[in-house]
Amino acid sequence: MSRHPIVVSPRSRKSIESIALSLRRAFGVQDTQAVDMLYLVELGLPTFLPDFEYEIVADGELGDAEATTSMTKQLIRISQSCYEDALKGVSRYAFTLAHEVGHLFLHTGRTVALARGPQNKAYLNPEWQADVFAAAFLMPEEGVKLCRSVEEIASKFGVSKQAASIRAENLNMRLPDLLIRKGHRPMARTP
Repeated sequence: MSRHPIVVSPRSRKSIESIALSLRRAFGVQDTQAVDMLYLVELGLPTFLPDFEYEIVADGELGDAEATTSMTKQLIRISQSCYEDALKGVSRYAFTLAHEVGHLFLHTGRTVALARGPQNKAYLNPEWQADVFAAAFLMPEEGVKLCRSVEEIASKFGVSKQAASIRAENLNMRLPDLLIRKGHRPMARTP
């Protein structure tokens, strides 16, 4: 991990969620529907962004990452195992791919800088921003609030129970099966 992490332009949770919801609507996905992330990456994004490309690369080529997004061009690189597991419907990979789409729309072609001194402001962190985007893109608030359990959120939106649980926590939902994880803190609250 770098001593000086990358920071990006500040964004609030509300502004990121608005961008994610606008993109869902641009792709014609209703608030109560799951997003087929492989379809989106393979067919939807190239139609929406003519310069968009994706590559499937050998495992290990991205280091420890399962997928990455270029900061300079509209390119998402996906490891072979991530792609194959997404094809099999392994639910955690919807979030992985949505996270990268978040980087694509929030950070590609934008100014970044190295943080000087302690960096603990979530709203400047590109990873936090991409996580907020992915959660909102895959699980819009209005659709999630119709659900009665974490299990229902996960099933309805095609995400892992962990992603569904964190989303429910961040929306301050009180669900009977909300996962209680020792030492877990929901994503930082920001303006």
